[in-house]
This record gives sequence, C-alpha cells and structure tokens, in this order.
Amino acid sequence: MRRTAFILGSGLLLLVALWNSVTWHLQRFWGASGYFWQAQWERLLSAFEGKEWLLYILGATQVPVLLFWTVSGLLLVVDTTGKPNFVSRYRIQVGKNDPAAQTWLHHGM
Repeated sequence: MRRTAFILGSGLLLLVALWNSVTWHLQRFWGASGYFWQAQWERLLSAFEGKEWLLYILGATQVPVLLFWTVSGLLLVVDTTGKPNFVSRYRIQVGKNDPAAQTWLHHGM
C-alpha cells in the first residue's frame, strides 16, 4: 500500500510540476499576463461573440466525435492490415493478432 501511495503521489506531483512548467513557458512565449488560460478563453468567446450555441456545438459535440473517430480509425487500420507490428503485438485477444478479414469488417457495418 505504501509503494502504491508513493508511486501515485510521485506521479501526481510530477504531473502538476510539468503542467505548471508548460503553463509558465507558454506565458513567457506569448507574453501573456498571469491569467494565461483566462485570456485564451476570452479570446475564444470573443471569436464566437453572439453565437455561443455554435461554440457549444463545435466544442462539446464535434470535437469529441472527431477525436473518437480519428483514434478508432487508426485502430481499424491496425485491425485490417496488421501494421504497424508494434501496435498489433499488444492486442490481448488470444490468436487475434492477425489482420481482420474483410468479410468481418463488412458484416460489422
């Protein structure tokens, strides 16, 4: 239990330190004030001024859908072609490291 707490605590500490470091460097790069993320959010809101519904549609629905299908499409390519090999060797199904048959793919659609 102590080992797990130590590993998780250390990982969280490193993640927070990395996040703060990245934020600090971005602030210095763009010359932003101490409220870097607030300034970015205000710029985004001003770009969609009067059309907050469009910001909702794009940000809350379309971005996650596009991200999901991009990752799923890459995994579909791995399933159908079996390449790259470094990804397909980590599949956990027994005897399923071969590329999927095209008939299997067409039945799924």
